[in-house]
Amino acid sequence: MNLPMRPRWAAAVLGVFAAVVLVLGGIWLVVRDDGDHGTAPPAAGEPANPAPGGSPDGVPGTTPGTTPGTAPGTAPATMTVKVYFHRGSADDPTRVVAVPRRVPRSPKVATAALTQLLAGPTRAERDAGYWSVFTPASAGRLRGVRIDNAVGYADFRDLRPVLPTAGSSAGTAAFLAELDATFKQFGTVRRTVYSLDGDVAAFYEWLQLSPPETTMPPLAEARRVARAWLADVAGMRAVSVEGSRWRSDFIATVDVRSRTGENGSVAGPLSRVVLGRSATSFSVLGVTTGTIVVDRPPDAITPSRLAVVTSPLTVSGRALAFEGGVNVRVVQVRDGVVRQLGSGHVTGGGDVLRPFTGRIAFAAPSTDTGWVLASELSAYDGSVVKVTAVRVAFTHLHA
Repeated sequence: MNLPMRPRWAAAVLGVFAAVVLVLGGIWLVVRDDGDHGTAPPAAGEPANPAPGGSPDGVPGTTPGTTPGTAPGTAPATMTVKVYFHRGSADDPTRVVAVPRRVPRSPKVATAALTQLLAGPTRAERDAGYWSVFTPASAGRLRGVRIDNAVGYADFRDLRPVLPTAGSSAGTAAFLAELDATFKQFGTVRRTVYSLDGDVAAFYEWLQLSPPETTMPPLAEARRVARAWLADVAGMRAVSVEGSRWRSDFIATVDVRSRTGENGSVAGPLSRVVLGRSATSFSVLGVTTGTIVVDRPPDAITPSRLAVVTSPLTVSGRALAFEGGVNVRVVQVRDGVVRQLGSGHVTGGGDVLRPFTGRIAFAAPSTDTGWVLASELSAYDGSVVKVTAVRVAFTHLHA
């Protein structure tokens, strides 16, 4: 007699279970969307919506962020993209934050993100404190997007009549901060080139900037230059390259450790070589090591900011080295020839980082710039096992 009731009972239970799942799923979606507001921009190369095999604008393997909870085998109707706006104080025009937008699903996710950016913040976003150079007047002015060899190209219908503030210094910084952060959130975009109606020069003339170069040397070239410089200038000839990466469009780093002993085993702390790129190669801007910290002379990248040194040079900092010993050299490089101008020793810590200071006399240089090299020598064979290198000026340089 009870058998006919079982299907009804089972159906009722399944209905309640499905309702609970839907409610929980809705709560999860709300929490997820709220949690995305105000996030900091991702590191270079990090996609806005990480997904296995994801890449923007229809590149094979693309899977942009999609609506959670989609049944397996069912194509979702929407996806989530991120745009970058300013929020709060306008003191720093380069600081932007991510704002998620739900848009119709498309394989062209970078196009979708830039399209949303050009429309500017919604009323609700403005009420929440977000602001932007972009307004409804700039909506719909994206003509096309393409990505080639890690360079993202975006072309716009003329923006000058609708974004008059973008041509000012602060306006330009805010304008490019939002564009670059939105475009460079994708791992396939390392650098950007923009144009107005296909004219690259017109875009950058509007902003009073030079058009960017569209080629850049490979990291293999950075590793080659770093090895050669360490051997020729710093005297660190036996090294193992532990890694290399781009830090910005113009700066790369190469991490090395020394090889010591009879077997050439890799040991010791990392020495990080900082390099600036040109169109085809790199030049060394400095070297740092965590256990030899040079505070004076201070390091700098821009030639006009290099510390100007005279003999005798006062050098100070902190070090952890074998018996605390740090070898200090002042050198110049002219036409590829390295000349040592002076050398000396200072003593830091042999157990922990301890301060050191000393004065190094050096001969008259024949170049405008040179290097102060603070290194530890191997107790095994006297070779350089780690180094910190600070570029200095011997005379005042102009920008």
